[in-house]
Amino acid sequence: MKDLTYIQGALILAVTNLITGSLAFFFRIYFSRSVGAEGMGVFQLVFPLYMLLITLVSGGITTALSKIIAEYKVKLNLPAIIKTIRVSFFIIGLWSIFLSIIMLFNAEYIGSVLLKDERTIPSVIICIPSVFFISLSAILRGYYFGMQKIKYPAAVDMAEKVVRLGGLIFITNLMLPHGIAFTCAGAMLAITAGEFISTLLLLIKYPNKKSSALKEKSKEDTLSIIKKIISLAVPLSLGGALATIMDMISAIMVPAQLRAAGYGTTALSLYGEVTGMVMPLISYPGIIVFSLTITLVPAITHSYVSKNVLALNKKCNDSLTIAWSMGLLATVLCISFPTELCDVIYKCPEAGKLLFWTGLGCSPHYLHVTQFAILNGLGLQKKVLTNVMFDILINIACIYLFIPIAEIGIYGYIIGFVLSGIFISIRNVRILKKQNTVQLDYTKVLLRPIIPFFCMLVVVKLTNTILMTFGFTYNMIFSGLIGILAFFISLLLNGVFSWKQVKNTLSFIK
Repeated sequence: MKDLTYIQGALILAVTNLITGSLAFFFRIYFSRSVGAEGMGVFQLVFPLYMLLITLVSGGITTALSKIIAEYKVKLNLPAIIKTIRVSFFIIGLWSIFLSIIMLFNAEYIGSVLLKDERTIPSVIICIPSVFFISLSAILRGYYFGMQKIKYPAAVDMAEKVVRLGGLIFITNLMLPHGIAFTCAGAMLAITAGEFISTLLLLIKYPNKKSSALKEKSKEDTLSIIKKIISLAVPLSLGGALATIMDMISAIMVPAQLRAAGYGTTALSLYGEVTGMVMPLISYPGIIVFSLTITLVPAITHSYVSKNVLALNKKCNDSLTIAWSMGLLATVLCISFPTELCDVIYKCPEAGKLLFWTGLGCSPHYLHVTQFAILNGLGLQKKVLTNVMFDILINIACIYLFIPIAEIGIYGYIIGFVLSGIFISIRNVRILKKQNTVQLDYTKVLLRPIIPFFCMLVVVKLTNTILMTFGFTYNMIFSGLIGILAFFISLLLNGVFSWKQVKNTLSFIK
């Protein structure tokens, strides 16, 4: 069977991620309505810690392994691939066990002192077992993605999310009468169970003992494999860890700075609105882009290692165009229906103003995430780490400087999000310019999608106005769908993408 292209692989991941993302999104709606803004605030205190654990044990390993395995695949060195996975299991497995022990003995300190809310302690303890399962599944995903076997891990992810959602709803109902602390802990238990199931399912399709690749000894030195893994994974993990630490710092700083601005008891609720409601809405359309970055790293590596400059540049330009275009589409939806979306989904229309302004940062955010994937594929992990640090510094500066100003308040957080996205995107462009093998077509990537953006905006506004005049109940859904259709047609008519590209991308569907 012919290997899928990176865009086809991304499309499969995007479809499954949209489904699983919808399931996760459904839970957030259900959970936020069940526990309220304060409960979401408590959950959001723990969730960055959970993401930090994921980052520390797996943040860079999936991307690093997909890149290493893509290199070995070009050279048809299957024994080296298997040996790389075995070495990774040993190193990352020991590291995850060590980290779990540290967490277990310091759970009370983390909850009461670092997170500054004792209600988070049960959740901290319950999320500890997930560390080991996450590390193993991250390694297995790196293998599948590097081998461009996208369908199976995508199916596993869907199965895991279905089980997780069912568990989350059941446990939330069970624990809700016992208070916020136990409800959040129950949600974390369901997440941990989902990680366990995911690991088991990923192991099923991994080469068994009868495989010829397992029987054949690799000529690659173990120490050289370890060095290669560390040189790639450490900068990626550190960058991810710093970003997650930034979320934890935000969880502490933002409510404190809001109180300093005079918001008092509403501080935690405002933080819950922006991080637990608005940011998931911003990220939802980006599922397509984030799926693309997963398949893009090994694809860029493959072209770069084989010195196929033409394919390399096509992948860079096409992926950046997709990211920028999806960001513009998301912006239209956010600025057209901010209050309606927050009201229908969360029953919190007051979060609409936050969504409107945050939506302006979608395009640069999606763009710089894709640029990071390209840089990782080119082996420029240290450049990515540097830019992640700049991103964090900009956000912290905005939180520190702007939020205490009463007239700005929580919008200081949004200012940081938008400014950092723009700044990091510009820095990434300058780095890519210095790479002799990369030539970007900025007219196609950035300028041509602008016309479809305005086309969609006009169509959405006009259709919505007409439907509201006739008292149509589902005006937001209908006008949004018409606008999205107009956007994609305009992309084709404006030459951003061609019908041939669309046909080739969908050719694997039979």
